[in-house]
Amino acid sequence: MPWVEVFAVFFVSHQLGDYLFQTDWQAMHKRGGLSSPGVRRRALLAHIATYTLAFVPSLVWLFGSLNWGVLGIAALIAIPHLIQDDGRLLTEYARVVKKADLNTNPSLGAVLDQAFHFIALFLVALLAGH
Repeated sequence: MPWVEVFAVFFVSHQLGDYLFQTDWQAMHKRGGLSSPGVRRRALLAHIATYTLAFVPSLVWLFGSLNWGVLGIAALIAIPHLIQDDGRLLTEYARVVKKADLNTNPSLGAVLDQAFHFIALFLVALLAGH
C-alpha cells in the first residue's frame, strides 16, 4: 500500500487512541511517567497500551495479519509516542527552541505534542508503505 494511504490510516488510528480512548485520568497523570514510579508511570503505560491497541485493527487491515514485522511497526508507533507523552523532551524543546514555557502556554504544548506525533507517524508510514 502506498505510504500516503498508510499515513491516512495511521492518522485515524491516532485520533482514536490519543483522543477517544485516552481517559481523563491518563491525560492528567501521564507527564513524567518514565521517571516517576507509581501513578504517573501507570497512567503513561496505560495510555500507551490503549493507544497501541487502537492501531491493531488498522495494522491487520493494512498488512493482513499480526506477524513479527507488523508487531515491529506497532513498536515503532508506540515507542516514540511513549517518549513524547512523557512530556519532558517536549517541554525542553519548547524552552530551548521556541523560547516558551508550556506551563504558561499549554495550548502550544498541545500543538507541539500533535506535531511531533504526526512527524513520527509520517516516518513510520514512509517505512511501512511503498
